[in-house]
Amino acid sequence: MSARAARSPNRSGASLRLRRLLAMVPWLASQDGPTVDAVCARFGLTPRELRADLELLTIYVGIPPYTPDQFFDLTIEGNRVYARVTPSLDRPLRLTPKEGLALVVAGQTLDTDDDSALGRGLAKLAKVLGIDPAEALDVELGPADPSTLAVLHEAVRTGRQVRILHYGEARDATLERVVDPWLVSNLAGTWYLVGHDDTRGAERSFRIDRILGAELLDSEARPRPAGVEVSTALGDEAPRVTLDLAPDGRWVAETYPVDEVEALDDGRIRITIGVGGRAWLERLLLRLGPASTLVEAPAELRSAGAAAARRVLERYR
Repeated sequence: MSARAARSPNRSGASLRLRRLLAMVPWLASQDGPTVDAVCARFGLTPRELRADLELLTIYVGIPPYTPDQFFDLTIEGNRVYARVTPSLDRPLRLTPKEGLALVVAGQTLDTDDDSALGRGLAKLAKVLGIDPAEALDVELGPADPSTLAVLHEAVRTGRQVRILHYGEARDATLERVVDPWLVSNLAGTWYLVGHDDTRGAERSFRIDRILGAELLDSEARPRPAGVEVSTALGDEAPRVTLDLAPDGRWVAETYPVDEVEALDDGRIRITIGVGGRAWLERLLLRLGPASTLVEAPAELRSAGAAAARRVLERYR
């Protein structure tokens, strides 16, 4: 059987597959050899997709120190699926202080009865952490100039255009933009302005920590078209590159939105990812070093890694 995993068409598909795998393992472990048809019916899979999932779990999922006895043994024998999971999964899960605090903060956003099961559980967790759940907790949502945020929020609230001075990391340049603001949001600790860029004539997202100045204009902003979803992800127009990543470089697929992830036979993965530009790709390749190999890229990006490395060497000389 090949060690190639099924391709994921987008970040959302990869997330759905991860949730399915997390649900599949304990369910299989609790069953006594369910049939292939039963597993496929429960998780909405074809037999081929099931084999790909079992193969991925068997080869790449385990518990530190990743010795052979700490990997899953998931096999199809005849028409039945058998699962032997690592004994480590029998140990009670223990939250880190960071994970526990995140649960308490998330619980505070809910209208939870203190006498409910969830309320009592959160109170016990807060006691272990040494915090008072009744007190307000300050959450840092990422760096952004307060005055810039205030202008952008006001622009969204009043439906007025905003002029921004934005540093574009991809082009390593600072440019002035006039934007019809649709949304100010925080994603994974980073603030974004999403709207229609009049200069480019298209929807764009801007990291607010790279906005060096913002001016509220008197001109009315065009509203967001009905049915248009706003997003901070790179659009289809962004150039795509294919990278082979060693285990030390797998963090890229977990950090950035990727189009495809493919497991290779030697423990590496192959990803297809949209890049913001040559400067962004150069920084990524320098950070990865020998943990990455550029497999495919548009002609203008193929020399990005080598060119960046030469510049670094010249500085040391």
